[in-house]
Amino acid sequence: IMQVLAGDSLRGRGNGSPDLLKAGHYILDHFRKAGLVPLPGSMSFFHAFLPFGGPKENKRDQLAWNGRSIKAKDFIYLSVVPGTYEARELNGFQVIHADSFSREMLTQYNAIDRNLLIWTNATGNDQLKLEEIQAPAGGIQNARLLVYADDAPVSVLLAPNQSYYNSVEYNIVGVLPGLSIPGEQIVFSAHYDHEGVTESGADRILNGANDNASGTTALLMLADYFALRKDNARTIIFCAFAGEELGLKGSTEMAEQMDTRKIKAGINLEMLGIPQYGKKKVFITGSRYSRLPNILGREFKQQGLKLVKEPNEEKQLYKRSDNYPFAEKGVTFHTIMASDDDDDCYHDPCDEIERIDMDNLAFIIRAIAAGSRGLIGGVESGVGSR
Repeated sequence: IMQVLAGDSLRGRGNGSPDLLKAGHYILDHFRKAGLVPLPGSMSFFHAFLPFGGPKENKRDQLAWNGRSIKAKDFIYLSVVPGTYEARELNGFQVIHADSFSREMLTQYNAIDRNLLIWTNATGNDQLKLEEIQAPAGGIQNARLLVYADDAPVSVLLAPNQSYYNSVEYNIVGVLPGLSIPGEQIVFSAHYDHEGVTESGADRILNGANDNASGTTALLMLADYFALRKDNARTIIFCAFAGEELGLKGSTEMAEQMDTRKIKAGINLEMLGIPQYGKKKVFITGSRYSRLPNILGREFKQQGLKLVKEPNEEKQLYKRSDNYPFAEKGVTFHTIMASDDDDDCYHDPCDEIERIDMDNLAFIIRAIAAGSRGLIGGVESGVGSR
């Protein structure tokens, strides 16, 4: 995982770059292979946001139908992969004519393993708004194009609005439903973006191995671990955020989209690859804000992982990391780190995979997995403010 995320081929996973999108595809595929499902109510694993501004969501695609343009409110294209696409014609879809549209309509078509164009001529003032159509359980399995039109399709051209797709970024979110208390959630998160490439220098790629391919690797390994165990009482949500380097853009967007009232605790994973404060040692940001750091510290000790004091609270790492948008909404959410921005290669081309202490990173991941079992199992509940 580290070799992929921190490799030169992803060119530093810079925000606004196709390289970050490739990383997002990799994470999405990993979640799917692990057996995770999309967030309830979501069509797929990816959640779009516009960190730089740009066209609104309903302007992302354009549809020509029998030679005329269809208004944005009269069609919606639902994809199963993030990013732009090649323009699609009628022969790219199986066509279904529906008597009308309903909120639950996608569920009845979800077993059809093809891209579908579903259209209806049941138009009028009382027509269902397309954004009100609900995602089937587990999300859609193939692309869906839903259209209100007066006549049957003879020629169709669906095309992306590139100004939208050039502006959009994606959080990738996978869910492992809880077995006995699914309404209570534990969140693991990490940001997968970095700084991309520099304008000059012998090595222009800012690989971001420690920041934060290491945290993202931990996230994916934890997803694998808990998916294999299949014994989580609470629902576990795994969030890979983009836009962190732009000022917590992705996590801020996700905190708005999720029902944070269900989140019992959150653990953000950041810069775990360099043992800046010693091997088998981590610190947790914002320990004065809740009991969670003490609870985790006690569990980590049993695994041989030492919890050290946050080196410098004046750095405001608690407020500068992806836990904070959730904390602002009252969620108990902290960040685990093994190093910080005093690391010699922070935001520098020398943050390469060769520097990563792989054995120590693996040890930390195992300790976090074991140490969070009480949270996952619903045993630890009083993790809130002191």
